[in-house]
Amino acid sequence: MRKIRDAGSVSRFWLRFGLLLLAQALLLESSLAAQIRLTDETGAPLANAVLLIDGVPPAPDDSYVMDQVDRQFRPHVLVVPVGARVDFPNSDDVRHHVYSFSEAKSFELRLFKGMDAPPVTFEQAGVVVLGCNIHDAMVGYILVTGSPRFAVSDALGRVSLPDLPAGTWPVSWWHPSRFEQAPASLGELDLGQDGLVLSLPLTPVPEEPAQPLSPLQQRFKSVQ
Repeated sequence: MRKIRDAGSVSRFWLRFGLLLLAQALLLESSLAAQIRLTDETGAPLANAVLLIDGVPPAPDDSYVMDQVDRQFRPHVLVVPVGARVDFPNSDDVRHHVYSFSEAKSFELRLFKGMDAPPVTFEQAGVVVLGCNIHDAMVGYILVTGSPRFAVSDALGRVSLPDLPAGTWPVSWWHPSRFEQAPASLGELDLGQDGLVLSLPLTPVPEEPAQPLSPLQQRFKSVQ
């Protein structure tokens, strides 16, 4: 009798173990880590492009930071949900004077270093173009969105969307080269396709040569 009971216990163990593996497999199938590559019309990798996905559960709450490093905004493009608070640390050894005149958010953070600047809340969806009153070459972008999921492409045009539910979802895109325009729709897409490459209707824009510093900028630089 003991052997029969032991055999029954072993069978129940393997049954529970099998059900656990099945549940994990179903969970993995229902969500995916979407790996996508974005290109321009020529097929070149497109950096700093934004993908917005609607109709899916929102990602967990996150903290949002727009740093200043080597007299540049880092990241160049930051995407935040409506109502997000963004910190503006200054990691440079010079002061910055960050501002925006954008309709979605106008604000000013006067000369500051380190963590002196208070966080800024972005209550309205839209594009916020950032500048520095001292360093004219500094330009950054904050895209404030109501879309629940979003991601920005890296230097190789790669976008990662972890734990994205499997299925077909409305997708739109945005890029700072068209900062005056709202995100454009790509229709409904299955982003879980292996090796998915999305070609966006953008042509490369040659970079303009840096302009010489004005006398006022030279004075600011000399006292920093």
